[in-house]
Amino acid sequence: MTDVREDLIEAFRGFSDEYLLERLQADDLTEAARGVAELELIGRGIDLPHRRPTAAESSAERNVTRVGFITIARFLIPMDAHILRGRLEAEGIPGIVADGNLTQTNSLLSIAVGGARVQVPVPYVAEAIAVMAALRSGAFALRENEDLGPADQ
Repeated sequence: MTDVREDLIEAFRGFSDEYLLERLQADDLTEAARGVAELELIGRGIDLPHRRPTAAESSAERNVTRVGFITIARFLIPMDAHILRGRLEAEGIPGIVADGNLTQTNSLLSIAVGGARVQVPVPYVAEAIAVMAALRSGAFALRENEDLGPADQ
């Protein structure tokens, strides 16, 4: 699964802004490809186009109590999932790590269950994707000799 995502990331980096926007608006991408395309556009500083939600998405938004959470990322190393969840919560986005304990206990099962999943409530998905893109780009990294705050003094 990670290999497919990495291949998509590499391919989408080579596409022009216009082509990526066109593909998103055509609404013919898989869920994984849509997520990668959205992350790529956000990383380029381009606003995502508003699109008509699919029937499944409309149903999910109307019935949040039934659907509840959407998986935005999967990690074979559970600690990576917890780091992302912590960053999301620091930004005010609620999130959970599903299957984190299972994959921590038996790392061989991690591949079988698809890794530890980071999930957020449906209304927070767009914000979570933006935070995830910023985290991957290094926007939250501390610079050398940067003060952490008054507690460090």
